[in-house]
Amino acid sequence: MVDETKLRAFGAWIVRLQQGQNLTREESREAFRQIWRNEVTELSQGALIAALRCKGETRDEIIGLVESHNDEWDLCVQAKSLAPEPVLGIVGVGMDDIKSINTSSGAAILAAACGVYVHKVGAPGMTSVSGSAQAFAILGVDSDCSFEASLAAVRDCRLGFTSVVGQALRQSGILRVLGQLRCATPIHIAGPMGFHTGERHKIIGVPQPALGKMMCEAMRELGYERALLPCGTADELPGKFMDEYSNIGVTRVFELKADGSIDEYEVAPEDVGLKRARYADISAADTPEGNVRKMARAIAGLDDGPLLDCLALNAASCMTLMGKADSLADGVARAREAALSGKGKEQLCALIKAQNRDPAAGLAQLEALIA
Repeated sequence: MVDETKLRAFGAWIVRLQQGQNLTREESREAFRQIWRNEVTELSQGALIAALRCKGETRDEIIGLVESHNDEWDLCVQAKSLAPEPVLGIVGVGMDDIKSINTSSGAAILAAACGVYVHKVGAPGMTSVSGSAQAFAILGVDSDCSFEASLAAVRDCRLGFTSVVGQALRQSGILRVLGQLRCATPIHIAGPMGFHTGERHKIIGVPQPALGKMMCEAMRELGYERALLPCGTADELPGKFMDEYSNIGVTRVFELKADGSIDEYEVAPEDVGLKRARYADISAADTPEGNVRKMARAIAGLDDGPLLDCLALNAASCMTLMGKADSLADGVARAREAALSGKGKEQLCALIKAQNRDPAAGLAQLEALIA
């Protein structure tokens, strides 16, 4: 039965947002706590999410949403790292105009192959052909493995994956809400900023440059030590953006540094020794399987072209942020070598063995995919 007093108070927040007024950090945190816990009607939940998106999110509203996300996450899983070194999170917000292959997923695999400890969290594709949740399942990773197994995989083979639609979060309000969404929302901005294993280093691809500085400031306030927020462009598609480093145009990067300062700069493919490619070279396929196959073949060293360049560039950002490469150019060269030498595929196979209750079946699935 709905609590009428609570529902009216929640409705007052919706009205304020509709009038262009902002919520405080504490109000945002409480509003989304009620959403995760399903304490008000789903119609009201959707109205608040839509009103906030239409008004435009403030830094405090996003911070409050992230804090509520962290609270809900911690109710379901124990967010702690087992790795011997600081762990990196890498994720794309989505909501971008330029759709490419599963870049953050491929970059995570190559970065781990080059010595970075990575915990990858992923959701199904809300506005794209395939999200990370679909990508890793298609690659042969068991989406329903426990969160503890994912953390152990990070410790044992430098790479672990957690699906927000898998067993680990099946009882969470996060899954309930995300399962009903097929459009861009503030949750897609805030969710990637959560502390999924207590990590304090993260790369988040943003779909618009305007989000970069605000999200960097929010991450600093939340307690992140280092962060990179890239927003790529395509020469052929002026005014459109992609939520990753681009090898088909210039990338605007927002960097949270160790001293708390925030830098803004641009990276061109030529700056890191790459030839500028065309959108068709890295564009998404028509199906999730086709999309993941293109990424997997590049990881396995079977496509030594622009696709691998794109993945290598994004993996290089992981290496530079975590002190595993001296420069982006150095990281690109190392990531490409990892793929072409077979280390990228070995890293992916190690993840499948660590996070699949039937490793043989997972490995066979991978081989069939890239054949």
